[in-house]
Amino acid sequence: MSQLNTIVIHVRAEQAEEFERRWAEEELPRWKQFHTEGKFISARFYRSEFGTDERPEVAKYVIAVEVPDMAAHAAHDADPGFQEWDREADRYQPEAPLVYGGDILHSVG
Repeated sequence: MSQLNTIVIHVRAEQAEEFERRWAEEELPRWKQFHTEGKFISARFYRSEFGTDERPEVAKYVIAVEVPDMAAHAAHDADPGFQEWDREADRYQPEAPLVYGGDILHSVG
């Protein structure tokens, strides 16, 4: 059974555009590589436009990545490039992200 990992990152609104640009430059190529290697089944990154937390001073980004197993998840987290990006991304965040993950119980499509 594959695993789905979801993270909600809080970014200062005035830094959102820079964060999106840097994410596309630094993390997106790694996602494409992991997908090509079969370590990511699918991966999504989006800026939330609505939800239960609509504070205008904080942009919310949702990351949802489906991996075939925990080994693929661990491979991404251990990647030196990701670790460097993760440290850089922390400076955009006024608060800790919300992180969830687990084996998929049901899926359609």
